[in-house]
Amino acid sequence: MRIPHVENYPSKVQLSRISHVYFEHADLEKFSEFAHDFGFVEAERRGDVIYFRGYGRDPYCYVAKKSADGKPKFGGGAFVAASEEEFNKAAKIPGASPPKPLEGPGGGQVITFARPNGTFMHVIYGQEDRQVDTKHIPTETHDHQGPFNTPFEKPRLARQKGQFQRYHPGPALIHKVGHYGYVCKEFDAEFDFYTSNFNLVPSDVLYHPQIHDMDVLAFIRLDLGKEYSDHHTFFMQRAPPEVEQTYVHHTSYEISDFDTQLLGHEWLAKKGWRAVWGVGRHVLGSQIFDYWADPSGFKIEHYADGDVVNVDIKTRRDVAGPISVWGPELPKDFGDDLTKEQRQ
Repeated sequence: MRIPHVENYPSKVQLSRISHVYFEHADLEKFSEFAHDFGFVEAERRGDVIYFRGYGRDPYCYVAKKSADGKPKFGGGAFVAASEEEFNKAAKIPGASPPKPLEGPGGGQVITFARPNGTFMHVIYGQEDRQVDTKHIPTETHDHQGPFNTPFEKPRLARQKGQFQRYHPGPALIHKVGHYGYVCKEFDAEFDFYTSNFNLVPSDVLYHPQIHDMDVLAFIRLDLGKEYSDHHTFFMQRAPPEVEQTYVHHTSYEISDFDTQLLGHEWLAKKGWRAVWGVGRHVLGSQIFDYWADPSGFKIEHYADGDVVNVDIKTRRDVAGPISVWGPELPKDFGDDLTKEQRQ
């Protein structure tokens, strides 16, 4: 019931980043409407599949497919192998599918792990990245934004005389997929699969307030050595006894700044979409968060200003407690599977 100590070793498959996630929706056009308001850009359509991208280097970060049986499904996340050697190493892990062409913009190859609990994990390699101007952040909301003035320093006055902060309504454009995770009935077995085979290492582990030897939540990062990575790319929550099957809790997407966060929140609210929780700031990871429900009921998050860590930051273990520094009260159904009614 307590998570074992985890370290990265060269024998494990080294992954460099998360690339994209897969979903199936009953009403693909309704989701497409939501996706635009959420800040995705449609990269390409191929039949009943839409590839959505952010403004990062990945050709797409969200694959939306029309559900054949009308029920919403999560198809797992895809991670980029650090090299062809690492990709071939992944193909030798028990349960790996044979490599096959990766459908969608950018090409490449993919290996899929179909887990016994009905979830999926994918490893890709050879996909062609988008060319990105990292000095320019695309926006649908900012007419002009300069540096931030503080009580004792006014950089905007010194550097940009006559310029003012100016904004207008619009969606919060997505940069990339940041993380996803499960409420997991097979918590210990799945934790072992991910951390034994890949360079996935917990940044923070939380244990039950009444049962100190029961770890209930793990925020897991990609260990890139001295290179910094997001505080977590993947997370796992131990499912309560009443949960019948493992389900995705939420997927999360990075945006640029706090103004974008609030403007995006207002845009989604005015469009009539369902807010779940936010805007607020998390404790672990420090992200400014904003959670919504898509038309299928999947929870989906905007985040900004998240922590980054490297190998010098050791795993921390603490009691499970409040998960926000500030923001609205945590909804009672925040941990629930909001797609359950549509799947019955």
